[in-house]
Amino acid sequence: MTDKRSDERRKLVSLADALFDDLLSTSDEDILKEVLDTGGDPSAIRDRMQDRFQEARAQAGKERMKTARAGREAAKAKATAAIVVEISTARQALQRAFRQDGLSMAARNETEGNLTDEEVLRKYNDLVRLGVIDPEDRGST
Repeated sequence: MTDKRSDERRKLVSLADALFDDLLSTSDEDILKEVLDTGGDPSAIRDRMQDRFQEARAQAGKERMKTARAGREAAKAKATAAIVVEISTARQALQRAFRQDGLSMAARNETEGNLTDEEVLRKYNDLVRLGVIDPEDRGST
């Protein structure tokens, strides 16, 4: 039974493809002639198609906006999710990071001993997000 349905579906898809290919290969003049021969109004059809196109365009814009908002919210949630680490581990990681080449002068001039625990954790999380500190590295460097 499933094979029969699958075969029928394949045949319908082939027919739809053939009809679509035929439509695309038909000249504008032939389509206009057929519309006029059947008593259709080309201007009304054009206006209806433009309306449908604008509706589809507006809907697509709404979907893109919805997706963008969801992405922004996900990024915001990810950015606010702090990595849980013991303060001593964070301080050691910052000390190692401050000694690395490639950090800005401001970063290298940080004096880790003068930072509060909150500042250490904030800087640790910032450097993890930037890829300077590997959160899996527990002092093996």
